[in-house]
Amino acid sequence: QVWPFGVQGAVQQLLRKRARAMGKKRRRDEEEAEAEGEAPPSAEAVDVGNKKNKQKGVVHVQDLSDSDLKEREVELQETLRKARLNQGNLRGDPPATNRILWQRQVTYANNAVHRAEQAYGEVRREIERRRFKK
Repeated sequence: QVWPFGVQGAVQQLLRKRARAMGKKRRRDEEEAEAEGEAPPSAEAVDVGNKKNKQKGVVHVQDLSDSDLKEREVELQETLRKARLNQGNLRGDPPATNRILWQRQVTYANNAVHRAEQAYGEVRREIERRRFKK
């Protein structure tokens, strides 16, 4: 099919740009550097993978000391208790009106309980692992 006024070429250019944008940023930077004849940037210069961890300040349970792990267990136990209490309160009586909002709140409460259970379970497993390791 022939397009008037060179529309076909413009569409092909647009599709090529989109196809290039689908890859990872690091790979695209390497390809651009190779095209320009430069050395590709190092892994330290393009630190995409750890950006999320740096922003949130993630600390893994394996890195915690025994006393910090005990404190973390107590904190997570309290968080889990509060999340389950909130979930129970929300599930009590469904409202007669605006059920969609209520269902969304129930879903959020379920997710919060699930996250709290996961984190608490991870800390408990690490405590058990250290207990058997000694």
